[in-house]
Amino acid sequence: MSKIHIGVIAEDVSDVDVLKELARKVSGRNFSVSQHFGKGCGPLKSKTPGWCKALKAKGCSAVVLVHDRDKKNSQKLREELQVIMKSTVISNGYVTIPAEELEAWLLSDPSAIQRALKLEKEPKIDNFPETINSPKEHLADLVTLNSKNRVKIYCNTEHNSLIAKEISIDKIDIKCPSFKYFREFVELEIGKKKA
Repeated sequence: MSKIHIGVIAEDVSDVDVLKELARKVSGRNFSVSQHFGKGCGPLKSKTPGWCKALKAKGCSAVVLVHDRDKKNSQKLREELQVIMKSTVISNGYVTIPAEELEAWLLSDPSAIQRALKLEKEPKIDNFPETINSPKEHLADLVTLNSKNRVKIYCNTEHNSLIAKEISIDKIDIKCPSFKYFREFVELEIGKKKA
């Protein structure tokens, strides 16, 4: 069986690291990733067609475009991004839109945040983290509040992948409806973890 090779287009490298870890947890399989990231949402729309061409040339069998919802209408943004993905050379192109930012998924498991960052106490988080405004800033505030100066400052590029390694996929599934699109991509293109 040939090795599975997928493409990931996201806002930054820390998002790609988190997505790789979550995909491993969902699939339970080995796979490789080629990536492009836009250093924010701005370049994603205009550069995705070219990046998809490059990812296909690298042997990617499928590509997922992950774009934060921010303050936009999720359905309109999804439709716009799907049109862009359909215009590329990739036949297996997927769109995932975390609501409002990828950090909302990380907020679904307070005990994972505590373990990953060795916090003094478990953060208290709303049951539905996708309703939290500015999840990245909210996560930073929670880390500061619960660290007792152990973590001087939350840094998404350093801390998000640590949280992803500890996180429960079941908790993301239950608390973050937008995760279903990423899970669908992983299960169809990489595989589903055996129970």
